[in-house]
Amino acid sequence: MLERKHLFIRSSFLLLLLFTLTSCGSLTKSKNCLVKRAAFDIGSGSTKMTLAKVNTCTNKIVEVFFEDQAAVSYKQSLYDNKNSFNKEIISQGISELKELKQTAVELGVTEFSALATQAFREATNGESSLEKISEEIDIEIRIINQELEARFGYLGAKVKHPFADDEKILVWDIGGGSMQMTFVEDGKYHTYLGNLASVSFKESVLKNLYKGKKGSPNPLGKTRAKQARVLARFFAKGNVDKEVQEYIKTARVFGIGGVHYYSVKNQALEKGHIYNQTQLRIALNKRSKLNDKKIGGKFAATDVTNIALVLGFMEALGIRKVEALKVNMSHGLFLDKASW
Repeated sequence: MLERKHLFIRSSFLLLLLFTLTSCGSLTKSKNCLVKRAAFDIGSGSTKMTLAKVNTCTNKIVEVFFEDQAAVSYKQSLYDNKNSFNKEIISQGISELKELKQTAVELGVTEFSALATQAFREATNGESSLEKISEEIDIEIRIINQELEARFGYLGAKVKHPFADDEKILVWDIGGGSMQMTFVEDGKYHTYLGNLASVSFKESVLKNLYKGKKGSPNPLGKTRAKQARVLARFFAKGNVDKEVQEYIKTARVFGIGGVHYYSVKNQALEKGHIYNQTQLRIALNKRSKLNDKKIGGKFAATDVTNIALVLGFMEALGIRKVEALKVNMSHGLFLDKASW
């Protein structure tokens, strides 16, 4: 009887020891899977940085723990310098990226990845400029095509708002130099890829409504605000793919990027993140009376025309409301295994 008792105790001890070792192994493995990463979205009007803890074993974001951005007007520089970046804008870009990277390092980030978009695709010296920036900040930067930009934006929206695969969703991304509308149906991505965006639309307003005036269109005024809406509406109806136009009529529309989340939302709403056509019409009427100084901020020149752009597209495509999400392409970049 005593021998059986000792045997039971020994067996229990061995099982406990095995459980403890297995648990420690799992904890160690889990801990080793976690890394802190920084993803940079070098857009046409601003550079965004997102820091996150990522489980590399499951390829999932555990926590987004810091976000920041800096205004760098790469796209405007192309309009001002015959489609080429000047030394000043590249120096500014390097300076802002160094500061963002330093913040990331201080917060314990060990892995970095960066993508550049429309302005660098378009510039005559885009590749050489990016090589210089990359060398200065010691981070490899890739120029991606607009189709990948759309896909990263869609994935980023899904990270921040995990909608179901069968839910009818369209992600609408507006940057400084390009616009993407993306939905997934039967596992396949469908996209509208356009070059009318924040800075390019502002320049279009200056060209068509001011006969080539340079700088800022503000104060836009009531008449020109209405004309700008018509300009956006006409463009949307004639350029957005028919399958996207059909899908969007009954889809839930998420707006991502700085134009939706910061510019338009903050001008149209005192609180919340969902805006409709009526709210944008009221905001456009009020804001069109203001000059850059009264509008304030680094993006004052494009803020009011952003409302006209978004409202014109909503009217043309039958979009009743937009849910603005604090998402940019960098959120989707975390899930791209090839980028790390």
